[in-house]
Amino acid sequence: MPDKNLRSLGTQELIQLLEMAPVPLFVKDTQGHVIYVNQSWRQSMAPALGGTSAATASDVLSKQQLDYFHERDIEAFSSGNALTLEDVVRGNGQENARHTLTTLVPLFDAVGQPAFIVGSTVDITEQHQLQQQNAAERSLLEMLASDVPLQSIMSEFILRYETIFPGILGSVLLMDEEGQHLMQGASPSLPTAYSEAIHGMPIGPQVGSCGTAAYTAREVLVSDIANDPRWADYKTLALSHGLRACWSVPIRSTKGKVIGTFANYYRVARMPSDSELQAARRSAYLLSLAIENDLNDRQIQQDRQAIEEAGRYRQAILDSMVDGLVTLDLNGRIHTYNNAACRMMGRDPNATRPQTLNELLGTQMPVNAAGHLTLLGTVDSIEGSTVEVNGRHANGALRPISVSASRIPHTEQDTFVVTLRDITQQRQDEEEIRRLAFYDPLTGLPNRRLLMDRVRQAMVNSARLSQHGALMFLDLDHFKLLNDTLGHDVGDELLQQVAYRLRSCVREGDSVARLGGDEFVVLLEGLSESPKEAANQAEVVAHKILDALALPYSLRGHGYNSTPSIGIVVFMEDQETMDDLLKKADVAMYQAKAAGRNTARFFDPVMQAAVTTHAELAKEIRLGLQRHEFVLHYQVQIDSQGRCTGAEALVRWNHRVRGLVSPAHFIPLAEETGMILPLGEWVLESACQQLVEWSRNPMTAHWTLAVNVSASQLAQPEFVSSVSKVLQRSGAPAAQLKLELTESMLVNDVEDIIVKMMAIKELGVSFSLDDFGTGYSSLSYLKRLPLSQLKIDQSFVRDVLTDPSDAVIARTVVALGHSLGLTVIAEGVETVEQRNALAAMQCDAFQGYFFGRPAPADALILSAGTQNLNL
Repeated sequence: MPDKNLRSLGTQELIQLLEMAPVPLFVKDTQGHVIYVNQSWRQSMAPALGGTSAATASDVLSKQQLDYFHERDIEAFSSGNALTLEDVVRGNGQENARHTLTTLVPLFDAVGQPAFIVGSTVDITEQHQLQQQNAAERSLLEMLASDVPLQSIMSEFILRYETIFPGILGSVLLMDEEGQHLMQGASPSLPTAYSEAIHGMPIGPQVGSCGTAAYTAREVLVSDIANDPRWADYKTLALSHGLRACWSVPIRSTKGKVIGTFANYYRVARMPSDSELQAARRSAYLLSLAIENDLNDRQIQQDRQAIEEAGRYRQAILDSMVDGLVTLDLNGRIHTYNNAACRMMGRDPNATRPQTLNELLGTQMPVNAAGHLTLLGTVDSIEGSTVEVNGRHANGALRPISVSASRIPHTEQDTFVVTLRDITQQRQDEEEIRRLAFYDPLTGLPNRRLLMDRVRQAMVNSARLSQHGALMFLDLDHFKLLNDTLGHDVGDELLQQVAYRLRSCVREGDSVARLGGDEFVVLLEGLSESPKEAANQAEVVAHKILDALALPYSLRGHGYNSTPSIGIVVFMEDQETMDDLLKKADVAMYQAKAAGRNTARFFDPVMQAAVTTHAELAKEIRLGLQRHEFVLHYQVQIDSQGRCTGAEALVRWNHRVRGLVSPAHFIPLAEETGMILPLGEWVLESACQQLVEWSRNPMTAHWTLAVNVSASQLAQPEFVSSVSKVLQRSGAPAAQLKLELTESMLVNDVEDIIVKMMAIKELGVSFSLDDFGTGYSSLSYLKRLPLSQLKIDQSFVRDVLTDPSDAVIARTVVALGHSLGLTVIAEGVETVEQRNALAAMQCDAFQGYFFGRPAPADALILSAGTQNLNL
């Protein structure tokens, strides 16, 4: 009896069930109108018929086609039973028809009157084409075994090929004996004048599709003859005959030599589909057998001493085939076979010959009541028959074997030719395609597509079982800096190790996926019914992940520490969409970053507002550059005699709404978003222009200008040329430009930094090492760096009078700098006592609020000219 709960479902709920069905479904009324198609129909059938996933049935099918289908509806209503029909369907505007398999189920109302037609439709075009192609291939092999002339084999095969793929015009060109020209082989449907014109065409790198394919021994797929440079000398000829596309596959001998080309012409510009390209490749292989057989037959006629009889030579050709070829009777007793049939199953061709097909394949083929092989009993003289069996290799392994059989005509007794093809690689390729479709190729984790499917199922299960689930969004902290400094190959290795550790942190039923970049998602299912307990369970897993990912990594010989930021959202009801869950987890992850990174945070609506503000500010940095809202302020630098020697350029953002924004608010964000590169380039350009302005004033002509350089800028391969171009464009004096690097930038890839610094020094630019004493760089590298100045960090200057340790560090930096021939400048000097203490240590220069706050260039000049700095 029907489920009462199902009967109680409303219309919307029934539609939702239909939407989730994995097969294409439609519903029609008694007038033949399509009143509903489900999501699977929209996503598969609509595009197949030339429409989009948003198209309706009337958008993709003509009225005549719909009327024809309505007649089928009436037939189904009349019979009162389900009908399964194979149709040829052509979508609106489509040149080629599609083959479909449709099942119609008539539904009647309470009084027995027709009510609806419910149907399903599957596109079987490629299956139909594959069946036809297999038949064509068997026909070619039969003709090859029956000594049919090569011209007839090629023409017959091309005509059948064109029937399988409507719109394609096939052509075979044969290489001449010198291997320099292509001669006409067979092109039954191409214009005769065109075929005659290309007869004897030379091969070369720019000789259309076929000449280029024969020359390079590679496939040449030209989608538009009119605009492809390889057709420059032949496009007028082709276009005059209405030919717009040409896909050419080289035909190779068993030794790999190009002996011709198989071309598919098309009268409209287009690229081949995967099935068309695979069909062309297989056809080229089969044509190579016929061509090579013909070439060798002619060679036999020229040199009878080389091969004494044609039968032995034919067997040699058959033995060189990749596919096994066997002739046998209805009972499966073998008459002849080629070496490939034995090699495929791991048998020695010279050992005791197998007597039956079962013995050869190591399996039992089905038989009918008469004891005849079922496969052979169903063979049609034209189409043949194909089955797939698991053959047992001599080493005991099972291999999928495609067994195709066809009847050999003109024989007294029933004799069949069976083709054996090892499809292990094909099955592996199919599995690889599935893996690429649903798994991340770098880490082997599920990708976004598979994750979305699992999240959808988890939401359904959670609501059905009243158990919570949790979605975790992980982002690796400072991953971009790792890529910029050590390279993307090292970053990829970190991602692989992170994926391995994440798998070890979750249960077997949970999922770990990679969305892209350094973003991972962990899906936990079957958590507690209690929201609080479910959150606690998720938090335990999150801390397990934090601990696992915090352990040191070894990356190409580099020790590296990485931490994640984790956002968590707990769910049970299936009212939210998957996108909503991911967005909430993403918001929580940014909250974790804001909390100092290397931590986990649960979603809170307040986070959304903060993230929105963060995103808006990131957009406005780019707009700020376009609107010229960024300005440079300058902080004066004073020597030990109280003279102004220059300044440090400091960027400020004069936001049109927020006013003057501190660098502390936008520099870290610019680093995260990559906007630090165009911003840094603007700062360098503006600083050089200021140097030019100062050079025109006698009071400031000798001033130097220090510009900070970020790690991201220095990591760019073109950084040296960028500095050179800025100097050339501006005309700034290179000797008065000073680039400031921070000590922390020297942690990674010091050798590359030294090379770039040396090149920039050759331009006349000097370097200052900022924040010295706060990093972890080796002193052995310090002596190799082309520096001219060390800068004592303000953290040591602040307490130089009260903290003996800071005083010792400051004194040591001065002594170290002087011993290396460098000048030393102290930043953050705010009092005369600090200045005097540093001067007593022989510090060469000073910078800080005591001498002046950062100010625009005009104010800086005025200050330097009016106040007495002789201290």
